[in-house]
Amino acid sequence: MTQSPLDRIRRTLGGETTLEGVIEAMGKEREEQVVERLGEFSAQVVVIVHKLQDVVDRFAADRYDELEASAREMDALESEADTTKEAILDRLSLGGVFPMNSADLARLVGSMDSIANLAAGAADRIAMRRLTLPSRMNELLRALTQADIDAVETLARAVVAMSTDLREALRIAVTVDKMESAADDIFAELYHDMFEWDTDYKTFHQLKAIIERLESIADRCSQNAELVRHMALEYLDTK
Repeated sequence: MTQSPLDRIRRTLGGETTLEGVIEAMGKEREEQVVERLGEFSAQVVVIVHKLQDVVDRFAADRYDELEASAREMDALESEADTTKEAILDRLSLGGVFPMNSADLARLVGSMDSIANLAAGAADRIAMRRLTLPSRMNELLRALTQADIDAVETLARAVVAMSTDLREALRIAVTVDKMESAADDIFAELYHDMFEWDTDYKTFHQLKAIIERLESIADRCSQNAELVRHMALEYLDTK
């Protein structure tokens, strides 16, 4: 009876069980490569959100020429991150056996990308037109941006830990909620001050768009952390 290529591979490797072990090992190796690239992508997103702090600082100081340069730098960084994102998604699209769910990995990539998009969008909105805020509101904007940085840095650490220690990834991911709560508190203060501030309609809505985008960054970090927790728990159960 003619043997199929798969049967011949089974016989060479020593049987069904050994073959399954080899396939599982290959899948694990490919998964580790994807998770490693995901860690690199997360680091790029962190850099983008850090650059947003430069934009906010220059906005608060009315340094608009420098602000526009920072916004352009963010656009360039986002383009570089997009290249990494596409490489990861291309690798996932090739298929194969991944111990982690490839759909979850793809969803995590897409959600991390949305953080970069929100940061770049906030920078574009900040640079849209000149306006001068009260000093307290400028300080709250800086504090909200720092809360975003804290959240995305912590999320990135959780993503990196997924390649080495799922329990550590789970532990780190849980702490992202605290950063998101801190961002919510600052956002509430800013929102209150915005309604108390006597300004024109256009300025009001520009500021509203800015602070909502900044607050959305921390929200998205929290959502990503929930996905990391889900993946870590699910994968721990299968080990």
